[in-house]
Amino acid sequence: MTLPPTMRRRTFLLGAAGVGVSLVWGSARFWPFPQTTLSTGERLAGLLGHESARVIGRTYLRLVPSEASADLLTARLVERLPGGSQAVAAASDDRLHELVLRATLEDFESLRTVELHGWVLARTEARLCALAALREGSAAA
Repeated sequence: MTLPPTMRRRTFLLGAAGVGVSLVWGSARFWPFPQTTLSTGERLAGLLGHESARVIGRTYLRLVPSEASADLLTARLVERLPGGSQAVAAASDDRLHELVLRATLEDFESLRTVELHGWVLARTEARLCALAALREGSAAA
């Protein structure tokens, strides 16, 4: 029976360094380089990435062209969310989704809705779709 060769100190240290680097690389919290942070509008638009949402958004923007500004839509969405901009800034993506859902339900309860080709949408979700459509347009430019 033959025994495997013993590991030399340099091999062990290189292996340990490789594991350490992969742990740092895999964990965003510990990545030493600056990370890009998404704006509030980008975070909100990112909640709806489906093409169907962008189609609805483009339809809403044709119906309400005065809201065809990402900054305006972001401001109007944030003012409808419980806690406003402070809550959005501190919220995880899951929590942000919950805040938007709550605002959407409140829109339906208060009849803040918009009709698009026979579909009745909460104003919050229509604006969110419009923001996603605008984000698509700026990404393509």
